[in-house]
Amino acid sequence: MARIAEDSDFEALKRLVDDHEGWTLELSKSDTQVYTRPVAGCNFNMVKIHTEFADVTADILFDVLHDPDYRKVWDSHMLASEEIGILNVNNDVGYYAMSCPPPLKPRDFVLQRSWLDTGPLGEQMLLSRSVPHKKYPPKKGYVRAMSYITGFVLRTNENSKTGCILKYVAHCDPQGTLPPWLVNKVTHTLGPRMVKDLKKAALGYISWKQTQPHLRKPWRFPEEINGPRISIEDCLDVVEVPVQRMLPQTPSTQPTANGKVTTGKVVKPLNVITPTTPPQPTVNSTSTIASSSSSINGKKEEKKDRKFFERKGKVDNKTNNANGCGSPSMSNKKDEKKFKKESKDDISVKEKKDGGLKKRRSLLSLKF
Repeated sequence: MARIAEDSDFEALKRLVDDHEGWTLELSKSDTQVYTRPVAGCNFNMVKIHTEFADVTADILFDVLHDPDYRKVWDSHMLASEEIGILNVNNDVGYYAMSCPPPLKPRDFVLQRSWLDTGPLGEQMLLSRSVPHKKYPPKKGYVRAMSYITGFVLRTNENSKTGCILKYVAHCDPQGTLPPWLVNKVTHTLGPRMVKDLKKAALGYISWKQTQPHLRKPWRFPEEINGPRISIEDCLDVVEVPVQRMLPQTPSTQPTANGKVTTGKVVKPLNVITPTTPPQPTVNSTSTIASSSSSINGKKEEKKDRKFFERKGKVDNKTNNANGCGSPSMSNKKDEKKFKKESKDDISVKEKKDGGLKKRRSLLSLKF
């Protein structure tokens, strides 16, 4: 969470940049030295840089580090920068996004800055670290990096009236899937590059500032502050606990064996036999299909035979009645011829159907 920096925080920053115990000198070139130190419980090393600017004053360098408008001019890695708000006259919160070499995703930060100016002959210090903010959660397309500490200590060079000494310390976690050994390897090489860019920006700051419509410096003159005022409560570290979504359950009301009613649970009644569906017969071979189809066809043929004999019996009754009354008449002869014709037709139809039935049965009995 965010908190207002105190004098003890700046004293700790000075001890950190001045004390070399436990630090390893990685690079010494011209007026620049780069140190690294492992940090317990973290895979990423802390880096420290000492350098001298012979023709840049501490006041100018302090302004360059603060001015958000000029940062957009000289910082080639910056993708976005925004002033979130002011905590007090020496503490603010801002958003910063930077590019990374492809195929790495860009990183962004939400940082609280604290600063202290002890006067022209003293020291100027700038201290920042990552804080959360409720209106700036991690967003798509960026990896939210973590800055544990980033500090600048600017001192006037006693040997040069126009120069200054810059001492810088940083401990950051880029997050994502970057291997720690790679980050530690390039950390001490990126530092001198940053110092070079910062020196070039400081040399051109005065001429750039004079071209701006305003010359305000709210970090030096609090009356020029026009940013929104925010509260410490806006920067609290809120941990979101994921809520498991469950299907809504309708409470049931059902009498139990004792006649009581229960709600909220499904009570299974006692001594109740749950009806089960009888198992359906399974068909294992084509012979079963043939037998079932033959039984159906047999019933159809039996029905047709019954109709045939019923018609035959009617014709026989007519014939007997005619014979009992005398000699057969012309109508009886016609009925007899009709009967014979119908019999031949029924027999031929039956034989034809029987032949087709046998053929179907033989086909159904085949095993494929």
